[in-house]
Order: sequence, then C-alpha cells, then structure tokens
Amino acid sequence: MPSSGISFRWGSGSPEFHDVLADFKQRGCNILVTGRVSETTTNRTTMQLLGASTEERKRVLVLTDTTARYANSKLPGGTNADDPDVWVIDWGDDERSVSGSMAVPETPRLTTSPEDSIRELRSDIVTAVSFFDEWADGLTPSELRLSFDSLIKPLERCDQEAVERFLRTIMALIRGVSGMAHYHLPVPTSNPVVQELTPLFDARVELRQSNGLVPEQRWHIPEYKQTTNWVQL
Repeated sequence: MPSSGISFRWGSGSPEFHDVLADFKQRGCNILVTGRVSETTTNRTTMQLLGASTEERKRVLVLTDTTARYANSKLPGGTNADDPDVWVIDWGDDERSVSGSMAVPETPRLTTSPEDSIRELRSDIVTAVSFFDEWADGLTPSELRLSFDSLIKPLERCDQEAVERFLRTIMALIRGVSGMAHYHLPVPTSNPVVQELTPLFDARVELRQSNGLVPEQRWHIPEYKQTTNWVQL
C-alpha cells in the first residue's frame, strides 16, 4: 500500500499521512464522513473504520437511519451484533437496544420532545462507552470504535445548536478513552451544514464513488491538505 505525504496549509514541513493516522489512533479522534454515495459504499467505509475483526476492539453502533436488524451489514466480516464486544443503539424508532451477551438490554423509553430524545441518545452512548471501559478495566488507545450511521435525523429533529452540543459531549467522551469515532453526514460537500460542522471534528473524510468501483476517500485534516486511497485503520 503506497504511503502519501501531507503538506501544511501554511507550509513548513510534510509529515507522513500514516503518522497522522497513528497519532489519531493513539490519542483518539472524531471523524466526519461526508458524501452522498450508495449504502454499500457507506457500509464498506463503516466496516473499515470499525477495524478488522481480527483486532481487539469494542464496537458501538449508533443507528439513527436504520434499525438494529441491519446492524450486521455494517460490521466487519467475522463480527456479529450479538457478540459481547458489540453494542447497538437503535434510535431509528426511538427505541434503545443493546446487543451483546454481557450487556443488559434497557427498557424502551418514550420521549416527549426532540430535545429529550437526543439527551437520551447521549445517555445511551455514555452508558455503552462506560460499560466497555469498565469491562476492559481501562480501554487501550483505539480499542473503542464508534460508528454514528447518520447525522441527518438528529439535524432534522433538533436545531443545529442542540446537535452541536450533543456532538461536543460525545466527542469529549471518545477522546477521554482514546477511542475512534466516525459520524456519517450523507450530503454533498457543498452543503452548508458540512462547512458549519467540520470545525468540530479532528478530520473529515469525503467519499466519492465512480463506476461501481471501490470509492476514493479524500481526507481533510485541520492544518493539512491530503488526498489518499484506502488506508488501514
């Protein structure tokens, strides 16, 4: 796999792209994934960012646009939603579900407002991450992987300011355990919301697809410019 360099926007040096990714893996990161592509492409990206099944990972799937019965289509091969190190949160129908033999399912709760709903979602994510952190007696860097399948529904239900507050809390939680999280926003890069939300994240990945081939990932990292093909996370 060829390596690529990164150039600073303002010059002065060119650290290797994979060095930046290694730093992300060590200290934790939150990545925004944009681009309107096929569901197959989105799932392929999710699998990659969740890490290979041969690696020791604790995976949290937050489903806002699909339901838990489709969770396996987003997980790496050899990994199942019923595995004890996989936790699925289904927000698509305002239900919370937990997958994994070591976790205890919660009773679905009724919400009275979009604000209550997103607060409950935040609580569910905190519960999942805390559970894995306690189970592992302290997570190692990049051991925790979280996938947020779509930010569209939260943005439709709540005002953007509330969504940004929600994201800041979850991002701080992920960095606190040196985990890696990615959040899909399936809209074109030209959409204003992409530019408005991008500063919240450590990096943005723009997905592009052509002729049914494996899509290109274009990485946008603050203070850097870089375009690269598939990289091993």
